[in-house]
Amino acid sequence: MSPLAPPLPDLAHVAAAMLDLGRELHFELTEAELGDRFLTTLAGLFPARRIALRVLDPRTREPSRVYAMGGDLRPGLESDRVTIKESSVQKTRLKTAVAASARLRLDSRWDSPFSHVAAGFTVPLVASGELYGVLDLGYALGQDMSDADEPLVLPVANQLALALRNQRLWRDAQGLRDFQTRLIEHANALIIGVDRSWRVTVCNRALLELTGYRRDQVVGRDLRDLLPDDQRARLTPIIAAAMRGHTQDAVDVTIVSIHLGRVRTVWSLAAIGQDRVLGEQPTAEAVVAIGQDQTRLRELQDQVIQSERLATLGQLAAGVVHELNNPLTSISVYAEFLLRKAERSGAEAADVEKLARIGHSAQRILRFARELVQYAKPVGDEIDVVDLNAVVRQSLSFCEHVFDRSGIQVVVELDPALSPVPAIPGQLEQVLINLLTNAAHAVEGGGTVVVRTRPGPGETVQVMVDDSGPGVAAEDQARVFEPFYTTKTDGKGTGLGLPIVKNIVEQHRGSIGVSRAPEGGARFLVTLPRSPS
Repeated sequence: MSPLAPPLPDLAHVAAAMLDLGRELHFELTEAELGDRFLTTLAGLFPARRIALRVLDPRTREPSRVYAMGGDLRPGLESDRVTIKESSVQKTRLKTAVAASARLRLDSRWDSPFSHVAAGFTVPLVASGELYGVLDLGYALGQDMSDADEPLVLPVANQLALALRNQRLWRDAQGLRDFQTRLIEHANALIIGVDRSWRVTVCNRALLELTGYRRDQVVGRDLRDLLPDDQRARLTPIIAAAMRGHTQDAVDVTIVSIHLGRVRTVWSLAAIGQDRVLGEQPTAEAVVAIGQDQTRLRELQDQVIQSERLATLGQLAAGVVHELNNPLTSISVYAEFLLRKAERSGAEAADVEKLARIGHSAQRILRFARELVQYAKPVGDEIDVVDLNAVVRQSLSFCEHVFDRSGIQVVVELDPALSPVPAIPGQLEQVLINLLTNAAHAVEGGGTVVVRTRPGPGETVQVMVDDSGPGVAAEDQARVFEPFYTTKTDGKGTGLGLPIVKNIVEQHRGSIGVSRAPEGGARFLVTLPRSPS
């Protein structure tokens, strides 16, 4: 051996160093910390060598992560292919699919990762057939101790491969745990987990928001203490059955919310893992319960019931209108006859005026009854070329009594040269009647409602409904078209009118928006494509 050759450790020193290093390793170490500890140990065992560790995944195109001591690395090393010997593949039992990766190259010559270093060797870091990186040792000019060093480096490389594998598994497990935690936390369901001691171990944000509790007020507590007093006796046996592995579905629980009062929820309970002791009932390691707030469902059910009631009422009203039609026609005809007779006989002007009012009132009732029956008919789905101004006037006639009753001033500004639009007339009437009714509610007790039509940008026409009411707050403007969202007081709004309006407008390839009106209230602007001329 050359007198200038660096010292060589024996197997006893290597084993002792590996034992000391093993005591320092733990899962919380980062990859960089892990690499530094192994490189420091190798540098102590094999002084005067250049040492490089490349951590890589040959199945991906990610660059290698390189850690080195004792020498300068060549540029671009992170993205270069890694060269290993075919004999090393056989010794380490590297999987064939991994060895065939585009990231690896098999060659009998050493491919130095260092600048100006020509002699050295590479050891693949393989665990369970998977490659986690390579370890390179290089020598100064005129030195080459590969044959002596390689057998001593192999035990270190094996332990490093296992450490890298465990570190990657730990990192993947932590990532999966964090992903599952985020999944549970942001799930659109109520989730709570309980261990075999009935202690709450996990609960998600949806449950905390519904109940109004903080996480530290729930996690760690006995679930039985959180159950409402009037339901504890019923729910405790159900949860106990879940602890014994019996799945429980559709369990009704009325939760007491700090902000909402009593809220009805429905839950499913399932056991996770079971321990079976001879002669005893199996006990679950934990029970997970997934629930749903039934408030929205109940609201929807109430809306359906109300819709059915309104539909029935509409049918009754149509029948009443037909029954009233004949006597109203008689009143109108006889009033007209008596009016003409009074005018010919020179009756007093006051009597003539009264007869005229009777005739006008009867005609108004007849006209409104006919329009109401027409509106109540099922709307077809055939598109026609529609005069938007005519639709506005028809819709205003339906809402006339609402405006008169509330003392609302209505301003109508219709562009006489407005282009027609391709539309379903009955659906456009529904849009206008809804917007006009909302405007009337906004200025109930006196105010102004303005209806305008005008040409829109490009090939469109527009209709806008303004009011002088309180308007729609900026934070509500983005949500007023959401189903069940309403700014009206309880009992005065369903939260379904504007979503239906938006759906109809979009089906007509148009758009609807809300902003502040010049009158100070809300402006709803409907834009529709005009009919091609």
